[in-house]
Amino acid sequence: MSEITIKRLASSRSLRLRVFDDGRVLLTAPACASQKLIDSFLAEHQDWLAEKLSQSNKKQTALTAERDRLFFRGTEYDFRLSISTSKRPGVARVATQIVVTAPSEAHDVVRPILEKWYRSQADLRFTERVPLLADLVGRDVKRVTIRDQRTRWGSCSSRNTISLNWRLIMAPDSVSDYVIYHELAHLTHMNHSNRFWRLVEQYVPDYKNAEAWLKAHHSLLRF
Repeated sequence: MSEITIKRLASSRSLRLRVFDDGRVLLTAPACASQKLIDSFLAEHQDWLAEKLSQSNKKQTALTAERDRLFFRGTEYDFRLSISTSKRPGVARVATQIVVTAPSEAHDVVRPILEKWYRSQADLRFTERVPLLADLVGRDVKRVTIRDQRTRWGSCSSRNTISLNWRLIMAPDSVSDYVIYHELAHLTHMNHSNRFWRLVEQYVPDYKNAEAWLKAHHSLLRF
């Protein structure tokens, strides 16, 4: 069982128990709460606490314990973790592997390292690719941003800014191109009308194949 941090607060009116994703447990209590009352509350919520800690542990090990393959530009690579406290944390593609060097195998340590690498790769590709495709269809893009959108692959604004999810770098190039063209089409039609989809089809005749890939790999949005 994780160590429980107890905070007595004058503003608290009742006992409250929280379990954070990193496994920390915090109990807040009124300033006047006795230790006996706190012990009784913890005993009463023992099963609930055990379940929450189990869920927290699964989240922490989700990447390193459950994932053995990683996508990069549509290709699946073997995911290998190299634990080292002396080497600089980072990511390298070595033949058929993506190797992450980290000081520990904890999810909250490994994931930021991997995300930073994916973001840098996305920035390199898409800040160059978006203006190129925009020129091909006669559109003017003022700005390209790489974002951490949780429910979408991309978006655009009326100010001619195209924003792309960093996770899109995991998709095949043909699929990421489709998402870019999709957002470029929104610069003409800021909706999903029939005219919008006709323009998308003009840009990408087989766009439904790209849509199917994105639907099949929607779970990557929760990476």
